Amino acid sequence: MLISLVNLPESGLRLQYQYKAEELDLTGYEFSLRQPPLVTGRIVAEGRGVRVRGQVVAELEAVCDRCLREVSIPLQSPFDLFYAPEDELAGQSGEIELQTRDLDSALYENDELDLDGLVREQLELSLPPRILCREDCRGLCPQCGAELNHETCQCQEPIDPRWQVLADLRNKS
Repeated sequence: MLISLVNLPESGLRLQYQYKAEELDLTGYEFSLRQPPLVTGRIVAEGRGVRVRGQVVAELEAVCDRCLREVSIPLQSPFDLFYAPEDELAGQSGEIELQTRDLDSALYENDELDLDGLVREQLELSLPPRILCREDCRGLCPQCGAELNHETCQCQEPIDPRWQVLADLRNKS
């Protein structure tokens, strides 16, 4: 989603954009879209740059970390970023010490904002650290691959090779 900043009104620009299916490239991400993102917010000029505030609402589909089933994840992610023109860093070279405000900033070029990167970033940052289909998911059996949420397997816990001699003694007696 490209936003032209050439004629940005002094009062700012209201932003509301509903992505279409397959419009946002998620190649290389470990999730897919169940419902395309809706981006709402406001773009306001601040000095030479612009501040973009709003939120991304979407529904993602990812794989459960334990049982590999598809999981639907509804997301609502607020954002607040400052974009500076790329030519602002043109004359600088060498090491630059980052300030706290630099963590919430990005660059734009040619008087256009490409918000696709922002949306992908917000979707990824909003994912929970551990994706589970349910809190008590038992996962898969490491030996036979049975889904332990729906069936029990007859696999026995493998014996640690360091204790095998003691297990053999126990079995003899």
